[in-house]
Amino acid sequence: MYTLRFPFRLPPDREIEVTETTGELDGLTFSLVKQDTFYVLTIKGFPTEETARHYINNVWAGLMWVLLHRGLPPEAILEPCEVIYIEDPCQAAKNFRFKDPVDGLIDGGSPAVYPTEKRLLTATGGQVSVLVTSHAADVFRFFREGVLFPESDKVIADLKLRVAFELYGAYFTESSGNAKFLTLVMALETLATGIPRTKLILDLLEQWKKDVTELNDRIEPGSEDAASLEAVSRELLFRKEDSVRRQIRNVVFTTLRANGDEDAAEMGKRAVQVYDHRSMLVHEGKLEPPVLGTATSDAKTIVERVLRARFIQRAGSGGKSHV
Repeated sequence: MYTLRFPFRLPPDREIEVTETTGELDGLTFSLVKQDTFYVLTIKGFPTEETARHYINNVWAGLMWVLLHRGLPPEAILEPCEVIYIEDPCQAAKNFRFKDPVDGLIDGGSPAVYPTEKRLLTATGGQVSVLVTSHAADVFRFFREGVLFPESDKVIADLKLRVAFELYGAYFTESSGNAKFLTLVMALETLATGIPRTKLILDLLEQWKKDVTELNDRIEPGSEDAASLEAVSRELLFRKEDSVRRQIRNVVFTTLRANGDEDAAEMGKRAVQVYDHRSMLVHEGKLEPPVLGTATSDAKTIVERVLRARFIQRAGSGGKSHV
């Protein structure tokens, strides 16, 4: 049998209140402990090294589900480290002044997969100051929920969704109100995709493009006019897709509607208002504190709901039935 050791950190103002928590998870046994600056999930019961390595994807999904529900953004490496095995475990124990034999060494800050019976030495260090506490039982409730979605391991393969989660996690670590707000909007921008404009506008753009092409045939190649016309042609092609503002509305509306949310249209409108505030902040450099506070609150609500819905859509909605 094989074991997966998965360490992660939290921001300086977050902590999980835990001494040592153990339990069972879909046929596996797990524990959570605090070691130096890391929280360490240890999951045992994998039949092969490959299945243990692949389960890192499930762990990431579980932690993202915790992030959505408890605002705990994990800092974690996803690539497992190499386990350095020692030829003489007893001599190694003497060298490190340990009572029991030492079978190998691992990087304490990276995931590691190893045979369960092996005794490994880890290297970690540092200190973390703590302000906000979450109870371990509460964290594990949501972690278990996230891991047990039918295809939780597939969530990490959605690269845009993964970036959006990273940006949402960064919201909790940003120090300034402006940065917090802009980070949330960036999470929505990451998920937004190009939307074709209406047929009327597309036909008009196509006619303009033909006019530009005809004009280009009558001017000298390589001239300033030719360069300007080329730029206009590219701009017209780009304009076939709608504005980021409307893309933001669309991603919120379509995601929440697919999730069965009755207020999807209203949330789409609020997302547009949030983006308008973002534009004002970027272009003018300032939002009045009450406006910024309301816009940030709205943005956080929208991002949480969109990410939760996207998570469920990617991982499969059956996860909650296991809770």
